[in-house]
Amino acid sequence: MNATPRTAHDMLPGDGFGQAQEGERMTAKQFINKHHIRATVEWADSNPNMDSRDMNHYKVTLRMGRRQMTTPFSQGFGITGEPTADDVLDCMASDATTVDNGDSFEDFCGELGYDTDSRQAERIYKATQAQTAKLKRFLGDELYNVLLWDTERS
Repeated sequence: MNATPRTAHDMLPGDGFGQAQEGERMTAKQFINKHHIRATVEWADSNPNMDSRDMNHYKVTLRMGRRQMTTPFSQGFGITGEPTADDVLDCMASDATTVDNGDSFEDFCGELGYDTDSRQAERIYKATQAQTAKLKRFLGDELYNVLLWDTERS
């Protein structure tokens, strides 16, 4: 019998062969390795979804097989190094849960402490909805749900 060799980065908690045991969750890094997700990062002058200029801005392209998704991403000046696929997916998954957990703009604002009368909050909500839809298309329904609900994030 010819078995496909496994490497340490394919291992998940539980069995060491790429599958988490029932009741155990894989980490975001394990999810990324298991599904061969890669990130390409380019410097950007700004992030169209943010007003802050006191940050490092990037254009990140995530690739998984033939699928790809490009998104703006920002991080504070105190964070050294370019963002990784783990950083970007962790942040996007966190944002997506705020959309999926709520039924409305008011729920989103309540979850994140935004004023429901704020036009900026509404713009952020719409950008988060669009980003969430993009993430879901990139991953597909099944992997999207695994990332959001069955993967440990930072």
